[in-house]
Formats: sequence, C-alpha cells, structure tokens
Amino acid sequence: MQQCPECGSELVVKHKGHNSFLACSAYPACQFTQGLREQSEIEPEGLGVACPECGNELQIKSGRFGLFVGCSNFPTCDFVAEPDTQASPEQVACPLCAKADRDGRLIQKTSRKGSPFYACDQFPQCDFSVNLPPVAQACPKCDFPILLRKKQAGVVRYVCAQKACDYRSQAV
Repeated sequence: MQQCPECGSELVVKHKGHNSFLACSAYPACQFTQGLREQSEIEPEGLGVACPECGNELQIKSGRFGLFVGCSNFPTCDFVAEPDTQASPEQVACPLCAKADRDGRLIQKTSRKGSPFYACDQFPQCDFSVNLPPVAQACPKCDFPILLRKKQAGVVRYVCAQKACDYRSQAV
C-alpha cells in the first residue's frame, strides 16, 4: 500500500462519478488526494505502418470508447482504422438479407460495455442482430434459417432466433 506523502497514513482508492483517485485514509484531518492515471492519458504509440490516406504513421490512441488506431497527422488527416470484426466461425448468412436478396453475413462485434454480439455486416442497410452465437441450422418448429447456441450451467441448447418462436432443443 502507498503512504500519504503529507501525513504517512495509508492511501485508499476512492471513486466519484467516472473518476477514481487516491485519498488519504486520515480524511478529514488530512485532505491529500492524487488522481489515478486515466486511460485517456496514455501516450499515442506508433505502429510503423503508413496511413493509407496521407502516408504518415498510424498510432494506437485512446479515446472515449477505448483504444483505436488513427493517423498521427490528426486533425489534418482524420483517418481511423475500422475495428477488427470477427466472423462467427461458421460464416452464418443473415436471415433478413437472404429474404431481401443481399449477401449479408453475421459477424461478431463488441458492445460499448464489452459484451459480444452478432450483427449483419450490411449495417445500416440491415439491422439484424442477436446476442448469442448463431448457427446455420433452420428451426424445426418455424423454419427460421438460424438457431442460437445458448450455454447455461455447462449445458448447451439451441434456441430459435425468432422471438415469437419458443423452440428449445434438448441438452446437447
């Protein structure tokens, strides 16, 4: 544990709003506080890769929603690399795009809170998304083209992706 430089008491982590800081445990007798290093204070780190728009170096930067790759020549060049999107292992076709005769695939993305979800790669033309991993298998009850893999307490079941359908497979 760190000690307070003013009185020698132990420093404790305190939280106020979205900020965290160290404060003296002897408060109110000692009012020493010290801010903790925030993610936004991280210095941009060069990648050694040229920006496709202006040729300057790309850097790992920290922003409001976490780390991202952007041009070192900002604000003159506002290039930001698209975040990596991972296709679900089976390359499941989007059911709404299939009806509309488009070639949409469900890809894994991450929400602002860090949770994975699966959305159509044709967004914003298609807004289909699900929270569980999709499987390219038609529902035996309603014939919807995909099922969702649901794992609870170590037991895997497949459920229909359509909210109106109540299909649930036996434990696998």
